[in-house]
Amino acid sequence: MTKRLFLINIKIWIELFIRPLSSALRQQFLLKEFVSREVKGRFAGSMAGGLWTVIHPLAMICSYYFVFSVVLRVSVTAQETGTDHFVVFFLTGFFPWIMFADSLGKSVGVIVQNAGLVTKVVFPVELLPLSTVIASFVLQGIGFFIFMIYLMFCGYFDPIWLLLPFLFVLEALFALGLSYFLAALCVFVRDTTEVLNIFMMIWFFGTPVIYPGSMVPDNFQFFLLLNPMFHFIKMIRGVVLMHSLDYWSVLAMTAISLGTYLLGVCFFLRTRHGFGDVL
Repeated sequence: MTKRLFLINIKIWIELFIRPLSSALRQQFLLKEFVSREVKGRFAGSMAGGLWTVIHPLAMICSYYFVFSVVLRVSVTAQETGTDHFVVFFLTGFFPWIMFADSLGKSVGVIVQNAGLVTKVVFPVELLPLSTVIASFVLQGIGFFIFMIYLMFCGYFDPIWLLLPFLFVLEALFALGLSYFLAALCVFVRDTTEVLNIFMMIWFFGTPVIYPGSMVPDNFQFFLLLNPMFHFIKMIRGVVLMHSLDYWSVLAMTAISLGTYLLGVCFFLRTRHGFGDVL
């Protein structure tokens, strides 16, 4: 009997895992339309249009280079971080963070913003957070790609970079799980957006993006280890700058990403039937 219940629970979790993915496969055209609308919507009415996807990251890279290399002249050691250029160290962690933060920031209100569509049209509503996360990682990923081209010319390239797409998929899966949870929660608690803004600010400064993790006092290191984004950024920096990867960290973050995704999807699917009543 116990074995049967275990197998039933496993089946339920597998179904939860593949539900959004199967919807995406069945409704590929609809998903592409949502992603396209999300991308175009961010530049709607602008003269440069899609060129902003290149202009923004270039301007950001140049701005941070000027601030940290010319004005403040912040330094890091190559032995500790893999580079002695602080702006390289910073941007290698900042781009993964901004992909994650942008995904959550755009996803939290995606159901509320599409209330008319959700209440009047029958379609797999789980595609909305998924399309938002995809759009955020694509748009912000363009900046990271440009930055990686710069690093290649600076001599940082190593074949281990080929593992980066896998790490970003894990990060996207983690972000997607949180996005499902926040999107559903925001339908019932509209203050979720404002609380998230404050929480993300605290989370950003609590994550070693603008400082090495070694600067965190010993009595706070435990809390740092509990921060998933610390591990994602550390792995990405390790691959890009140190040309190494801790595979135990990969296994741990794979488990955390899958767990977060499953819990987020479970909450979203359990509450979706009440969206119409609230919206």
